[in-house]
Amino acid sequence: MEASGFSRLFHNFENVVEPKECRKIGTVPGYLKGTMLRNGPGMFEIGEDKYQHWFDGLGFMQRYHFENGKMFYSARYLESEAYAQNMQAQRIVAGSFGTATFPDPCKTIFSKYFSTLMHEAPEKHDNANVAFTPVGDGLYACTETPYMYRIDLDTLKALGEADFSKYIALHSCTAHQLYDENGDVYNIGSRFGPDSAHVFTVTRNPKNEQSESNHSWEHTKKIGEIPASDPLYPTYMHSFGMSENYLIMFESPVRVNLQKFILRDFINATYRDCLEWKKNEEVKVFILNKKTGEKLDLKFKMDPFFTFHHANTFEKDGCLVVDYCRMENAGNFRTLDIDNMRNGEFQNDLAFLPYLTRVIIPLSIPTTVTPGQNILEPLDWATGYSAILEADGSIKLTEKRTCDVSMEFPRYHWEKINMKEYKYVFGSTVFGKVNENPAGVVKADLKTGNHLIWNRENEHQICGEPIFVPNPEGVEEDDGILIVPIMTISEKQPPFVLILDAKTLKETARFEIPEERIPLGFHGFYQGR
Repeated sequence: MEASGFSRLFHNFENVVEPKECRKIGTVPGYLKGTMLRNGPGMFEIGEDKYQHWFDGLGFMQRYHFENGKMFYSARYLESEAYAQNMQAQRIVAGSFGTATFPDPCKTIFSKYFSTLMHEAPEKHDNANVAFTPVGDGLYACTETPYMYRIDLDTLKALGEADFSKYIALHSCTAHQLYDENGDVYNIGSRFGPDSAHVFTVTRNPKNEQSESNHSWEHTKKIGEIPASDPLYPTYMHSFGMSENYLIMFESPVRVNLQKFILRDFINATYRDCLEWKKNEEVKVFILNKKTGEKLDLKFKMDPFFTFHHANTFEKDGCLVVDYCRMENAGNFRTLDIDNMRNGEFQNDLAFLPYLTRVIIPLSIPTTVTPGQNILEPLDWATGYSAILEADGSIKLTEKRTCDVSMEFPRYHWEKINMKEYKYVFGSTVFGKVNENPAGVVKADLKTGNHLIWNRENEHQICGEPIFVPNPEGVEEDDGILIVPIMTISEKQPPFVLILDAKTLKETARFEIPEERIPLGFHGFYQGR
């Protein structure tokens, strides 16, 4: 594999305003009618400036529209304030995750100091380049700050912005907001300060309330909050778990050095520069009752790890079952620096390889259990897992890997089994060397421990997040198809979209995109019609 091949995916992309029909090979089911959107970074250089981290690139949305057995491709930059400011200046002037901006000559160190003392509103970070969240009949592009943009599903134009912090006082929130069958949206944010806390929120579906509009965030409220274990080092999180009654978050060893964060403007540090991997910090598991706002009064701890993405979570026999993609050591995400992405070095970090993992958490301690005993022992379905009651009353949890093939971007049949016991997780292989793991798409069977694989056809292919589209007449959990975007790092291969039978992972069709390349984005959203 040529070392320069990956660099093709990290140079600026161009808008594709008019949808282009894609060449189809194979057949697709008649129920594939709708639109898949993908979000991710697409602009990496502005004037003479270059972004330093994968998370930083300006948001670039891709539309894959399916109609009458055909697929049409278009793409457009999210015209956020960050985009407008950078375009006008023709350099990087808006803040980002891992790239320092040029100091504002109009803002001296003294004005920065006094604005901090006067509690001036924090800098707006609205480059919503991570995922999409449906609210009512609106769809919002979002990132890890409270600023989002409603998107037109057909044109990809921004229809207006939303500010989550108008309703809840917080500095950050997860980009992976979760929603239930009522269309209510749940999130966990962070409030930084002497009283740093994790803030749990819900936004009621505006279509079920008296609302300004059918896409309004106005029915957002705080459910409850849990103080950070160390207020000066609150954790960084990217997603969380949700069951019928609970919200679950991992307080991982990736911590924000709050003193450095507050001073970042003075020392020209980025948010990533403020992150530290506290290798001796155990993971604490916080559980909040999403109906009462009360924290579960048990102390859970786990060996250090980090997860970007949760799969499903459900309740069973007085326990929570939580699935996620586990990394041994994420550091402060330097593995994902643009230089490492462009030269392929990101594939060599074994501690960064994610594996689908499960933990089982008891919601109470039986009176018969004494210190040293495994609370899960009576459960025949929990073999290999443990929740050991320790002398100080805390519970040490031991997780278990559920798939031996590394995978990321876990997806499942949300419509059928969200927050319920389930069997299958679909994911893609993004990290790791292709000669050591040729898998592209992975289907993990959580009941048997087996898995199916669609192998990449050659070392130039990279698989994006697989999106599950259910067969409306299906009975089984895996009755449906997967839509998988395939990026290529070779100029000789066009990118394409793969259509897989979700039962077998056998290809039924592919659509060749009439573009030289498409970006290695983050997350997608499918809306049928």
